[in-house]
Amino acid sequence: MSLRAILTRTYTRYARAVRVGDHVFASGTTARAHHLDGDAYEQMIAAIATVAMALGEAGAELRHVVRTVVYVLEMADIPQVARAHEETFGQSRPASTLVQVAALTPAPARIEIEVTAIIHD
Repeated sequence: MSLRAILTRTYTRYARAVRVGDHVFASGTTARAHHLDGDAYEQMIAAIATVAMALGEAGAELRHVVRTVVYVLEMADIPQVARAHEETFGQSRPASTLVQVAALTPAPARIEIEVTAIIHD
């Protein structure tokens, strides 16, 4: 089975996503730059857009996502996060985990999402 890393174009130099066969594992992703001023919903939508680009580079799409893990700073943000999650994944309904954390990087981030996708048709 071949492994292909999709490298991020930021200073961190970690793999944004890794594809192994038909499986794609996307690293934890937060909103970027100007989206960090937004609320949890806006940040979640922006982070999902970044994840979608990484999936695309690996040959996958959001419809292939089978699992999400979302990290939040504030439990009060759950309704906004859930709304963005349902708008994106409502039809496919991936297995999901939500975890409250003490901090995220970069500091203004309110949410972070990581996904696992399996390419299928």
